Amino acid sequence: MKTFSALIALICIISLKGFSQEKLNYEGFEVIEIDNSIFTSDKYWQGADGAASVDLGNNRILWLFGDSFIDVEGTGRRSGSKLIRNSIAIQNGVDIENASIKFYYKGSRKEPDDFFELTGDTWFWCGHGMLVRDKLVIFLFEEESTSEGLGFQTAGWYMVIIDNPYDDPLSWDMAYFKGPEPSDIIAGSSAILGDSTYLYAYGVKEPGSHEVYLIRFEIEPLLNGNFSSMAWWAADQWVSNRGEAPEGAVLFTGQTEFSVHYQEEIEKFIQIQTFGFGKAKLGYRLANRPQGPWSEPILFYEPNLEDQQEFVYSAKAHPELLSDGILITYNVNSFDFGKLINSESLYYPKFIQLKF
Repeated sequence: MKTFSALIALICIISLKGFSQEKLNYEGFEVIEIDNSIFTSDKYWQGADGAASVDLGNNRILWLFGDSFIDVEGTGRRSGSKLIRNSIAIQNGVDIENASIKFYYKGSRKEPDDFFELTGDTWFWCGHGMLVRDKLVIFLFEEESTSEGLGFQTAGWYMVIIDNPYDDPLSWDMAYFKGPEPSDIIAGSSAILGDSTYLYAYGVKEPGSHEVYLIRFEIEPLLNGNFSSMAWWAADQWVSNRGEAPEGAVLFTGQTEFSVHYQEEIEKFIQIQTFGFGKAKLGYRLANRPQGPWSEPILFYEPNLEDQQEFVYSAKAHPELLSDGILITYNVNSFDFGKLINSESLYYPKFIQLKF
């Protein structure tokens, strides 16, 4: 099992009910803290990290999670829960004050299991995904245990294609395709964007210095599990190469997971992530196009922590949700496992609204 200190390196879900009154004012923008009670209402699903959101159309939103606590007895408490490696949820409604949400995982109530399953000693954590021509494309990264560092390391990445994304998730027809080398650059670990011809996947070098790359795939072959069109943005051009990343391909240094989307109000692409270790801050970069060049980061929010055992990670924006601004989630975890198990304030995704 992954140690909870390992969660530092990674990785959140949404649907909200109401706004808190606490506002933090900064020059040029405003941050409002949002209530997350919708995520604490399920008596079986007891929190997760790594949440990413995908627009499924028809006011439905898919949420992708990493490690998830499932209370097998349905007592509504995290103590005694089983930890699985990933879970998902479907949110109905884009207005966060009125939306509903349902969580999904494999197995049974008494024996829950990962939604995205991998045999053997390795497991999947979720990257991001996109609905493409009525098919759902999701990128996953394969993890394995190690005695070094944080206790885990990346072993490669996969893509799963779901032909019937409008059906109940437990009935999804899923085809898995293992990505080509290099295995230390996780295509799709962060944001996925697309147009009529290409799908664009941000990927991070992991393990390593978290250098960020942008990889492009032609949609037609990709939907058949064919990665032959893979190309890197490097030195101001697209370079076709399924091997090592070409020189000049690093966009910036980021996190394993972050978000990128186009924000119409400012007519810019905006990248959201956490910056720092432990008592981390949330920040953004701006660019005129997905490949950049990207601005230097602007830090805009520092979550309040109760003690030095707690840490912040996995900030992401969720443009699929209706908001007067940008809705952003992040996670707070703790090195104190006992506190993590017993505290309702930890591990459930938290969120804020950023208004320019």
